[in-house]
Amino acid sequence: MKIVALCGSPRKNNSRTGQLLKEVLAGAQSVGADTEYIDLTGLKLNYCLGCDRCHHLGECVQKDDFNSLFDKILSVDGLVLGSPVYIYHVTAQFKTWADRLGNAIHCQRLLGKYGAVVSTAGGSGQDETADYLELLLKRLGAQSVGRVACVLDDGPIPADAEPLGQARALGVTLARAIEEKKEFPEQLREQEGLRKYFRNVIIKRRDRWDWEYRYWLEKGWL
Repeated sequence: MKIVALCGSPRKNNSRTGQLLKEVLAGAQSVGADTEYIDLTGLKLNYCLGCDRCHHLGECVQKDDFNSLFDKILSVDGLVLGSPVYIYHVTAQFKTWADRLGNAIHCQRLLGKYGAVVSTAGGSGQDETADYLELLLKRLGAQSVGRVACVLDDGPIPADAEPLGQARALGVTLARAIEEKKEFPEQLREQEGLRKYFRNVIIKRRDRWDWEYRYWLEKGWL
């Protein structure tokens, strides 16, 4: 079982979001998961060009780290998304990555995978940001097992702070959901409803989005 965490904080080793994400991974490791922590701000990720080529080719045409990262995500069982709150949303660095996921969302390419989210705030907005992160996971096809969304004081999180324990427990929950192939019926129904919506979109644009059309045919969704 492999779980990857993506951190969107620009604070590198001083990131409290990163500290919590690493604790989620530690919890998953404690029950047998192989894990990896990835700092999105250390990668070369360009802005989406809005060129529609990913819908035609199945991958982005830009020569940066996006495709290799997405290939890695496709190979794992679990994905943890984390960002501090920047004006009631994720950071620009995280959003730059998320904006490149159009093809993945149209095709729900993370179906069968599981995820969890972490959001941290200095004052407020942690729930709104966690809502977005969970929505992103579900739109990608993954099932979300939960979140840690909290307000933190400045500086490193103290070892006895409640959010660290919550993060470790979340990692255990994520790993066990993967192992047990747990189902979240409400999320699965929501994803099925989204496929019904996108079915008409894919059919309408079949000539422009031929890779996605073929993908949907192979999945038996058309």
